[in-house]
Amino acid sequence: MSAAGSEYSYARRSPHRVLHWLMGTDTESRVSARGVISLGHVLVGGAALVFAGVMIFAGRAPDAGLGGVFVGLGLLLALAAGLFTYAAVLVLRRAHHGRGGQLSLTLSLVELVAGAAMAAAMGVAVQGYGAFEPWRSPLLVPSVLLVALGLAGLALEVVARRPGTH
Repeated sequence: MSAAGSEYSYARRSPHRVLHWLMGTDTESRVSARGVISLGHVLVGGAALVFAGVMIFAGRAPDAGLGGVFVGLGLLLALAAGLFTYAAVLVLRRAHHGRGGQLSLTLSLVELVAGAAMAAAMGVAVQGYGAFEPWRSPLLVPSVLLVALGLAGLALEVVARRPGTH
């Protein structure tokens, strides 16, 4: 048995399988990580669709002051979220075959940019609290999750594209 084979069998038996899965570079761990990240892409797309639906519903209320603005922005967001979700489902279907590709990289970049924009918005909103207390902002968790998912997807795709990792 080769050294790589014994390391792989050790990782299967080890109680630290999660750590090996996170740090592993073998094909099986990359396929598993790609599946988890692809599922995250689909969840982000679904959340964006729900948010767009709420904007459209709120904008159509009879007492909505900025109804036309919310409906228009909600429809635009619904279109973008629908395209994002469609692409995420395609990436999820390809992830089981170990192929992520350019589309997964693009989705990760979009999530990273959206998370950074939300973090910047959170920074501006927190200044109005009087003291710098970002944990009071409802944008904290979504922005951190988007940045983390975007960075994880980027790291996975960069490692997969590096020569000698296939």
